[in-house]
Amino acid sequence: MLASIRTLFRQPVPIPIEHRRNIRLLYWDIAFWGILNGSIIVFLAVYASRLGATPLQTGLLTATPALMNLIFTFPASNFSRGRPSHKVTRWSALITRAFYGLLVPLPFLMEAQAQIWTIIALSLVMNVTGTVAAVIGNVFFAETVPDEVRGQVVGNRNALLALTTMLTTFTVGQILKLMSFEQGYQVIFLLGFLGAMASVAMLFLVRPVETGAPPAPLPKTGLRLDILKTRYNRVLLAMFAYHLAVFLPNPIFPLYQVNELLMTDQVISYGGSIFWIFYFIGSTQGGNISRRLGYKRMTGVGVVMVAAATLLFTFSYEPWLYYSMQTFNGIGWAIVGSGLINYVLEFAPPDDRPAHLAWFNLVANLAVLICGLIAAPVGNSLGLFGAMLLAVAVRFLAGFAILKWG
Repeated sequence: MLASIRTLFRQPVPIPIEHRRNIRLLYWDIAFWGILNGSIIVFLAVYASRLGATPLQTGLLTATPALMNLIFTFPASNFSRGRPSHKVTRWSALITRAFYGLLVPLPFLMEAQAQIWTIIALSLVMNVTGTVAAVIGNVFFAETVPDEVRGQVVGNRNALLALTTMLTTFTVGQILKLMSFEQGYQVIFLLGFLGAMASVAMLFLVRPVETGAPPAPLPKTGLRLDILKTRYNRVLLAMFAYHLAVFLPNPIFPLYQVNELLMTDQVISYGGSIFWIFYFIGSTQGGNISRRLGYKRMTGVGVVMVAAATLLFTFSYEPWLYYSMQTFNGIGWAIVGSGLINYVLEFAPPDDRPAHLAWFNLVANLAVLICGLIAAPVGNSLGLFGAMLLAVAVRFLAGFAILKWG
């Protein structure tokens, strides 16, 4: 089996020797992030739903990070001016992820509604520094990984993310099966916090490769309206449509799973494990797929596949249908995950990435905020089933828009 895994990760394009240590650390970073992802990030909305969260509250869980990103995107870029991207990334990531530790005692400290509002408030505060990590983190990644191997590195990172998320999600399912509700989620929150801290530790070990020239400081960006007059504006429009399609149903998903499909935590856990198995397999082929399709087509095809999986999810009243959907869903998201950031970086000039990525972050989070605000009224007016059908249609349209105009 180990030989098979090594074959999956075999590098079609050799990684330059001077970059290998940093890339290995980035692999460990994403692997530990998978522990956070498979515990807190996957199950936090489910936990809130089990506590009795309303569609408005689950919408706010989505909207508050987006609101902070909208407010602080350009200030974050200006704050980073003159500071090395690796230092800005590591410290902003540390401060942001430290907030996950505050979730650990929460199940035993407050009653249900107080917990829900506390989670929303924590999400609001932590995303101030989270915005810095999001904007400059992409700059840091682009500066750390050479262009010629970026596609395969992203694919391999996504595969490792899938592997550790899958193992963590499966473990979480067993924890929830064997422990009481409060104790189980306390262990889950602790597990996610430890994964977050280990991920940050890897970022602190990354060292910029010496090129012989002094590192270029991050330029001041401000509100660069001139960027909207370049061909990058089509990428921004495509990313706006993509994030609308992705995040519109997100506040509805946990409510639909719990209240309409009547899924248990164990079914959700097993389905999540299946998703990450196929996400892992698909991600290892990210470099090969990108060379055949290009990053734009790769992203569009992946979104169309995700839309088809969302349609199947809507009718997953039996566990076997849900597991089948997660198989297809995992492959689709693996293709999107390997193509998306490379598609955005492909159109962002290397000497002006912070300004371009600030606009990308702004547009993406505007879409996320809109989705968080309208998800509740959409769910109330159409019902959960009607909202899911709308989400399917929007996702199909977004995929085709990326393919045709992106």
